[in-house]
Amino acid sequence: MTNNDEKLNFENVLKTLENKGSSFVIATVIRTMSSTAAKPGMKAIISNKGEILSGWLGGGCVTNAVRNTALETLNLKKPKLVVLSPDDIKEDLDELKSNQTFHKKNYCPSEGSMDIFVEPFYPKSELIVYGNTPIANELVKFGEKYSFNVVHVRNFQDDNNNNLNEFSEKFIVIATQGNSDLIAITESLKIKATYIGLVASKKKYQALKKKITDEGVSQEKLKDIICPAGIFINAIMPEEVALSIFAEIIELKRSGKIGSKKF
Repeated sequence: MTNNDEKLNFENVLKTLENKGSSFVIATVIRTMSSTAAKPGMKAIISNKGEILSGWLGGGCVTNAVRNTALETLNLKKPKLVVLSPDDIKEDLDELKSNQTFHKKNYCPSEGSMDIFVEPFYPKSELIVYGNTPIANELVKFGEKYSFNVVHVRNFQDDNNNNLNEFSEKFIVIATQGNSDLIAITESLKIKATYIGLVASKKKYQALKKKITDEGVSQEKLKDIICPAGIFINAIMPEEVALSIFAEIIELKRSGKIGSKKF
């Protein structure tokens, strides 16, 4: 197989994974010392099952270390540096003290050393908006502008959950505002989401919680719902309220927590 064929195969696998909306990892050799089979610039695509789908990194000791690290980076959502080297080199590398690196002894007779950067990739985040209200419509615009896959649930006649990607990070906003609130809350709790925000006052949510728990939903599950949704920016107009909610989603997406002032 020529280099052009290998490159084409790599790009085809990458395109297929992206079209399917699958999560995956790209491992890239960035440094080698002494004798190693793989050279800097060599890459491999690793599936979310730990399978090498395209590319090559070297022998079994290399691929096993990278495959295990690939699954770890997908779970932690952080890249990692894999360092393969003899033990005597390990003591000279200060960066190995960081939890962002994984060191494994190279048992190959060549006693070569390799650094491999392992980076996870995910499908687009999904913004699921319940409601056919001005705030809901503005949130849809924000989601589309900032490259979220948007699922807008205007009514509950259709099975909208079939449109969701199994591997994507999901952010839900319930902006029904009096029209099918209970159904929207119940449906949202069926989805494994990073964020569930409800557009309502705290007083209204207390009343809704009582009705939902009377129907058998546990208080524990309702703790996942953030109400009122959004951070405090003195918002009044629908587009301003939508902005405050979307800002809260971005803060959570980027930092893993909501630290801005709430209502």
